[in-house]
Amino acid sequence: MQKISNYLTENLIAFLSVFFAAYIMVLFGEFEIAVGTYFYLPLGAKILMYLLFGFRVLPGVLLACIGTGVVLFNSWNDHLLLGSMAACAGALAPIIAMWVMRITQMCNFSNLKNIDFRHVIFLIAFTSVISALLKFFIYMQSITMNINAVDFITHYITGDVLGSLLVIYLVLKLLIPLLTRLLRPSSA
Repeated sequence: MQKISNYLTENLIAFLSVFFAAYIMVLFGEFEIAVGTYFYLPLGAKILMYLLFGFRVLPGVLLACIGTGVVLFNSWNDHLLLGSMAACAGALAPIIAMWVMRITQMCNFSNLKNIDFRHVIFLIAFTSVISALLKFFIYMQSITMNINAVDFITHYITGDVLGSLLVIYLVLKLLIPLLTRLLRPSSA
């Protein structure tokens, strides 16, 4: 019963993290399928959740991706099927990147204490490329969307990298020290 409770808690945290990152992003700007955004924060939240909890939070991440698309992105401007497929691709991109990095023996993310931050930066860049390419091929299936390939891919990679770096930096530099101070037992 404890394992099920932990599993549900971890997936709820993943859901809330990705959804909250998307909500913050929408508060500060507009999201357009053909352009993306220059600070795509949800990818950083996805990477962080996979680093913290492993791939078992995929259901929470997927639900958050589809939920944000429907609730915050207006069902991807009436492209629900393509948007949902792209959301799934964005949720799988970090897993693909981490798996490739593990089988090439570049880095194994199973022990966070032994991870070099340069590997996390490479993971962000690699995930951004995979995510942008997957989304490009999915959105190219629409006959109603006129997408410039170079602009689409460069904007998505740029937004994914900048947003992911911002999320991970804020969590590492602000949130973790704040939580450490708040949860530190007081010595009276």
